[in-house]
Amino acid sequence: MQTLTDKRNVMVIVGREAEPPIVVDALRPRAEGTGFTLLVPASPYGGLDSAVDLSEALDRAEAVRDALTGAGLEVIETIVGDADFAAAAGDVLHSREIDDVVVLVDPEAAIATRPHLVTA
Repeated sequence: MQTLTDKRNVMVIVGREAEPPIVVDALRPRAEGTGFTLLVPASPYGGLDSAVDLSEALDRAEAVRDALTGAGLEVIETIVGDADFAAAAGDVLHSREIDDVVVLVDPEAAIATRPHLVTA
């Protein structure tokens, strides 16, 4: 039996638009010998400077975790993080040993939360 130290730990950033079946399909090909750390950024009500909806993010995190474990994939940890994808990912990367990162977010949605970084 593999121990956690024998497994790769892949952080999966799960955006609002990533439905649980899509996440399962995306991760199934890389599941062998892998455990997944799910990162679900909190949902800002009206931009990054507004309040966040933690309950919605918790519900999404639980739904994705349940779908993955139901499909036989190993979830090491489920985290609800900062509404800013980059800040949330940085927090996880600095506090855990992560071997790889999978980003399952709509690029347009991510850009909408960080418009100051877009240049024409």
